[in-house]
Amino acid sequence: MESFLKLIRYAGLLIFVVGILLSIVTFINFIFSLTDVWWLQIYFIRLYLLLLVSGILLYILITFRKKDDEKKE
Repeated sequence: MESFLKLIRYAGLLIFVVGILLSIVTFINFIFSLTDVWWLQIYFIRLYLLLLVSGILLYILITFRKKDDEKKE
């Protein structure tokens, strides 16, 4: 169970990092108009921010969850 939770935790961290990178790239593309690729348009920044928030919430919820022995006290 512990290895599964560690896998989920790092998946949340990966989703967070991907969301940050895609948001930054999309914002830079919006400012400088580098390309017309549809997934780098400013409309998709909402999706990338959703990934960012979901990833960090998943990471935080798994990392700072209460253990069974802490619940009893």
